[in-house]
Amino acid sequence: MSRIQLTDAPPDEGTTKSDLIAAALQHFADQGFDAASLRAIVGDAGQNISSIKYHFGSKEGLYDACVVTVARRMSIEGPGEMLKLMADDPMAMTPEIASRAIRAIVEAVIRDAQKPSSRIESRFMRREILMSGRGSDLFLQEVLSGHIDFLSALVARAEGLQVESALARLRALAIIGQTTFFLTAETLTRKAMAWDRMTDRVPELIDAIYPLHRNVKALA
Repeated sequence: MSRIQLTDAPPDEGTTKSDLIAAALQHFADQGFDAASLRAIVGDAGQNISSIKYHFGSKEGLYDACVVTVARRMSIEGPGEMLKLMADDPMAMTPEIASRAIRAIVEAVIRDAQKPSSRIESRFMRREILMSGRGSDLFLQEVLSGHIDFLSALVARAEGLQVESALARLRALAIIGQTTFFLTAETLTRKAMAWDRMTDRVPELIDAIYPLHRNVKALA
C-alpha cells in the first residue's frame, strides 16, 4: 500500500467528486472501510457506481480521498483557538498561562468536533487513528505531530517538567487520549453521567481532563 500524501488540490464544492467524498465520509465514519457499501454511498451522493471508478479508481481510492480531505482541513483550519495558540512560545508563558492554554486547546477540540460542519470528519479521523487505518500515518504526520509537540511543551511549562522529557510527551498524549475518549464514547459518557447533551457540559469535561491547578511536582 502506497503512502497517502496531501498533494492534489481539494475538489470544488458541489462537484460530483466532492459529493462522493461527503457521502463516503458519512458511511466510512459510521461503518468503517470494510462494512461501508459503495452502492449506498453513490445513492446518497446521487451518482452511480461508475463515477467512483472514474474519479477515484476504486473503493480504496475513495477512502484515501476522504483521508486527505479531513487531514487537509484539520492541518489548515483545525480547531481555530488551537492554531492561534500555536503561534506563541510556551517557554515564554507563566505556568498558569500554560495551564490555561492547555484547557483552551481541550475546549477548542471538543467544540470543533461537535460542530455540524466538522462532526463527521472528526469522527472519521478518530476511527482511522484508533483502528490504525490506511490514513493513520498521514493524520499523525500532517495533523497530530505538531499538536503533540506543542502540547508537550505547554505541559512541561505548566507542570515544571523538562521540555523534551518523555513524561511531558506522555502527559500530552494522555490529554489527547482522554479528550478522544469523551468524544468517541459520547453516548456512554452521557448515559453514565445522566446528561442530556455533551455540548452543555464542556466546562466539566475540561475540568476532568485538565484541572486548572494541576502540578506534577506538587502532587509528587
